[in-house]
Amino acid sequence: MLKSLIRFSIDHATLVLILAGVLLGAAAYRLPRTPVDVFPELNAPTVVIMAEASGLAADEVEQYVTFPIEAAVNGIPGLRRVRTSSAIGLSIAFVEFEWGEDIFLARQMVSERLDTVREELPPGTHAEMTPITSITGEIMLLAVSSPDGSVDDLNLRAYAEFDLRNRLLTVPGVAQISVIGGELPEYQVLVEQEQLRLYGLTVQDVVVAARSAHSTLSAGYLPDVDHLELPIRQSGRVRSVADIEGTMVKIHQGAPVTIGQVAEVRLGPALKRGTGSDGGRPAVIMTIKKAPGTNTLAITAGVDALLKDLEPNLPAGIHINDEIFRQADFINLSVNNVVHALRDAAIIVALILALFLLSLRTTLVTLTALPLSLAAGVLVLEYLGETINVMTLGGLAIAVGSLVDDAVIDVENVFRRLKQNARLPADQQQSRRDTIFSASNEIRPAMVFATLIIGLVFAPLMFLEGIEGRFFRPLGIAFVVSLLASLMVALTVTPALCSLLLNPNPDEAEAGDGFLVRILKNLYAPLLRLALRWRYLLMGAAAAATALTLWVGSTFGSSFLPEFNEGTFTVALFAPPGTSLRASDRLASSVEQQLLQLEGVASASRRTGRSERDEHVEPVSNSEIDVTIRPGFAKETVRSQISSVLEEIPGISSNIGQPIEHRLSHILSGTPAAIAISVYGQELSVLRSIAKEIEVVLKALPGTRDVAANREVMVQSVPVEYRPSLLAAYGLTPASAALQVRDAMFGASVAQVNDGVRRYGLAVRLQTQDRDSIEDLRRLVLRGAGGALVRLEEVADIGRELTSNLIARENSQRKAVISLNVAQGSNLGHLVAEVQTKVDPIVARHGYRVKYGGQFEAQQSASRAILLFGGVVLLITLVLLHLAIGSLSVSLLVLINLPLAMIGGIAAVFWTESDAPLQNLAGLVGLGSYTPPVLSIASMVGFITLFGIAVRNGILLVNHYAHLRENEGCSTHRAIMQGSLERLVPILMTALTAALALVPIVLEGNSAGNEILAPLSAVILGGLLTSTFLNLVLVPAGYAALNGRKRPISPSRKP
Repeated sequence: MLKSLIRFSIDHATLVLILAGVLLGAAAYRLPRTPVDVFPELNAPTVVIMAEASGLAADEVEQYVTFPIEAAVNGIPGLRRVRTSSAIGLSIAFVEFEWGEDIFLARQMVSERLDTVREELPPGTHAEMTPITSITGEIMLLAVSSPDGSVDDLNLRAYAEFDLRNRLLTVPGVAQISVIGGELPEYQVLVEQEQLRLYGLTVQDVVVAARSAHSTLSAGYLPDVDHLELPIRQSGRVRSVADIEGTMVKIHQGAPVTIGQVAEVRLGPALKRGTGSDGGRPAVIMTIKKAPGTNTLAITAGVDALLKDLEPNLPAGIHINDEIFRQADFINLSVNNVVHALRDAAIIVALILALFLLSLRTTLVTLTALPLSLAAGVLVLEYLGETINVMTLGGLAIAVGSLVDDAVIDVENVFRRLKQNARLPADQQQSRRDTIFSASNEIRPAMVFATLIIGLVFAPLMFLEGIEGRFFRPLGIAFVVSLLASLMVALTVTPALCSLLLNPNPDEAEAGDGFLVRILKNLYAPLLRLALRWRYLLMGAAAAATALTLWVGSTFGSSFLPEFNEGTFTVALFAPPGTSLRASDRLASSVEQQLLQLEGVASASRRTGRSERDEHVEPVSNSEIDVTIRPGFAKETVRSQISSVLEEIPGISSNIGQPIEHRLSHILSGTPAAIAISVYGQELSVLRSIAKEIEVVLKALPGTRDVAANREVMVQSVPVEYRPSLLAAYGLTPASAALQVRDAMFGASVAQVNDGVRRYGLAVRLQTQDRDSIEDLRRLVLRGAGGALVRLEEVADIGRELTSNLIARENSQRKAVISLNVAQGSNLGHLVAEVQTKVDPIVARHGYRVKYGGQFEAQQSASRAILLFGGVVLLITLVLLHLAIGSLSVSLLVLINLPLAMIGGIAAVFWTESDAPLQNLAGLVGLGSYTPPVLSIASMVGFITLFGIAVRNGILLVNHYAHLRENEGCSTHRAIMQGSLERLVPILMTALTAALALVPIVLEGNSAGNEILAPLSAVILGGLLTSTFLNLVLVPAGYAALNGRKRPISPSRKP
C-alpha cells in the first residue's frame, strides 16, 4: 500500500501539493479560534456540596449534616472518593469522580441523592451544589478599594457585591465570583432587651413581626374592567427603614407597639467571616473563577473590556485594581516563551539542513515537512478537544527536530540516487520518476519502522493516570500526531516535491560531497576502521561506561514536577485555631505591611477568613496573602525574604507557595503543600495527639519546610444543655427554646428586600451589647406556649467547654493531615523516605493507618506506570525491530542505543540539576559534599522520548548494511564501511536537527512555561549527543562481531 502511495504522489504531484495547501489553510483558519490555556484541564470531575448550618459546632455539623450527605452520595457509579470538612456552622463535601466521567451526569446523580436527605438536615440548613468550576480556574483577582477613604466599607462592599459582581457574571465563561472584605449591607432589626421586658415581648415576637413587614403576595386580577384584565398589585414591600420601624409587633394596653419602639432598625453590616486588603488598605477582594473548558484569555479580555467600560462611571472615590493576580499574564508569558523556542528550533533545523545539503532546493523540499506536520498536529489536537497550552506546544517543540527526519532521509537518498543515475551511461539510466520512486522505496521500511517505534515509546504516557496523565498525555499526543504526520508527508509530499524540483544537472551529478560532508567522512573513516579492529575492547568500554552511569543515576533524588515560575507567591498564614476574626485580621495586616517593605516585593493583597461563596473551609484564623515578585528579583531570593519575616512571628504556622502550584496541591491532597501525610482513625483526641507528635518530629528533620499539623484542634465553645422537665414547666420544648436562642444571638433571616438590582437581607437579632457575653446569654428571655416568660439560665445549664473546630474525613473515615514542603537542596523522594522512618512507628504505636499523598503519591504512581509500560513497550519494540531487520541478534544490537542514550541523558540531568556541577562531581567521589540531582517525572518522559529517537539511527545503519550485502553482493566488512559512510550524513542530520532544535528550550531554563520542558529537553539533548556518536562506532563494531565470518548474500530479498 505504501509503495502505491509513493507512486501516486510522484505521478500526481500537483494534486498532492494542492491538498497540502488546503491542510495549511485549514490550520491557519482554526489556530486563532483554538482555546489557549497555561495547562490542560487538570481537575477531575468534582461536585462540591456546601451546607450552611449556622450555629452548630463542628462535631454537630459532622453528625447531623456531613454524615447524611456522605451516606447519600457514597455508591454513585464512577465515584473516586469523597472528602469532607465539618467546621463550625459549615459542611463542605468534595465528591470526586474518575477522570473522564461526564460532569453534568455526575451533578445530576449527586443532585438526586442530595434531594433524598434534605429533609433529614437540621432546620435552616441549606445544602446546595456550587457552580461548575475548575480548581485551577481562579483566573483573576480584583481589589475594590477607596484610596482616599471617602467611601466607607458598607458602600464599598455594596458596589462590589451587587453592581460589579452582577456585571462581571455576564462575561461569557465566568462561572463564579467570590467576594470577601468590606461590610456586606443588610437591613437589621437590633432588638433591645430592656424594651422587650417593658412590653412583655421576646425576640421571637419581633421576628414574626419583621417577617410580616415585607410581602410580595399578589391578589390576582380583575378579569374584565372596561374590557381589560387588570392585575391587582399590593404594595407590601419594604422600601426604607421607616417601613420596618412602623410595623406592629402587638397591641399593648390598647395601643400598637411597633418594631421601632423595641429595636434599632438600620441598613448595617452583616455578620462576616472574612476581611480583605490591597496594598495595606482595606479592600474588597473578588475572585473570578471560570467554567471548565473555557478560554482563559478570552474571559480575561472580556473582563478587561467590561472594566474599561465601567471606568468613566465608577462611583467617586472607588478604585479597582486588576493587577493582583492574572492567570492570563502567566499564560501569555509561558506560551510566548514556548512559541519563541519553537521558532528558534525551526531556524536551527533550517541552518543544519542548509549546511549539510548545500542546495536550496533540497533544503526547501525537506523543510516543507515542518509546517505541514505542525499544521496536522494542531488540527488533530483541536479535534480531540485539547487546548493550545504549554504541554501541547511543548510536544510540538520537542518534536520539531524529529519532524524533518523522515524527509531528510528521503531527500538525501533521492538526491544521491539521482546523481548516481545521472552519472550512468544514457542507455543504463532510469527515468527520473523511477529513480525517485526506487530511492524513496529503498529507505521506506527503515523510515516507517523507525517512526512507528518512536511513536510507540510514548504509549506509557497514555496510561498515566490522575493529574500526571492530564499533564503529559497532551504532550505525548502532540508529539506522536505531528510525528505520524511527518511520516505521511515524507511518503507523499516529499516525493511529489522531489519529482518537481530535484533534477541534478551534469555539474551537480559529477560534483562530490560538500566540504562539510568531506571533512566529516575523512574524520569518520579512520575512526570506523579503529572501531572494527578493536571492536571487543570498544564494546567492553561502552558496557563499563553504561554501568558507571547507572550507578550515578542510582544516587539521584526524585520529584514529581519542577517548580513553576509564576511570578507570584501565595503566603498562607495559620493563626491558632479559635482566634477571632478581629485578632486574625490585625495579625495578617501586620504581616502584609512587613512584606510590602521587602525590596523584592512589588505588591501584596490579603484575604483573611472565607467569603460567603467560597468552597474552601477556611476558619477566620487563616489568611492568604498574594505577593507579586518585583521584576529582576530571583524567586528563591524573595522566598527567603518572606521566610525571614514569618520566622519572627511567634505562634503561627505558614506556607509559601504559588497560585497555580498551590491549587495543584489542593487537587492532589486537599492541602496547599507538596506532601500530605493522612492519618486515619476514629478518635479525634488520638488523631490530634498523633498529628502534634509528627509535627514536632518533622520540624526537626532537615529538608522539611512549612510543616503544619492537622488544623483540627480543640477550641472553646459555650454549650447550652437544656433540662426538659424545666422547659416543660414553662411550655417549652428543646426545639422551641433552641429556635428562640438562635434567633436572638445569631439572628433570623426573615426576608430579602429589593433595591433595584441589589437584594438586601432582612435580619433580626439582639443588639450587640445584649449578646456579647455569656452573661447576656444566661439572661436571655424565652416565651413558652402559654405565654410564660423565663430566663434561659433557669431552664438550661450554660458554661464553657472545649470542642473540635474542624473535622476532616475521607471516604467515611476521620483523618488528621500533616502537610509539609521540600526545602531547597532536598528532594521529594529522599525526604519522604526519611519522613516514613520517623512517622510510621508513631502511627503504628496507636494502631492507626497512614497514607502519604500529594506530589509523592502522584510521583510514585507515574513512575510505576512509566516503568511497567516502558518494559512492555521495549518488548514490542524488539518485535518490530525483528520484523524490520529479520534477525533477533541484530535487533538486540540496535537496542544498544538505549544504554548509549542513557549515558548522555543521565549526564544531562546531573549537569542541569546541580547548582555547581563540578563541585557536585567531586562530592560524588568523596571529595566534598554531594547534593543528589533530582530526577522528575518530566525527566523520565525525556528518557522515553530519547529512547525512541535513538533507535532510529541504528535501524538506518543495519538496514543499509543488509541492503548492500543482499542487493549489491558486498562483503560484511565492505557493507559496514560503505554503508556507514553513506548513512553518516542522514544520521548526523537527523540527530543534530532533533538534538540542537532543543537547545533554545534548554537555554531558557526554568522560565515561565518552560519549567517542565527544560529538564525533558535536556535529557533528550544529552542522550542524542552520546548515542549518535557511540552509535556510529558501536553498531558497526557489533555488526562486525555478529556477521564477521558470513559471506556476501546473493540478491534475494528487496527492502
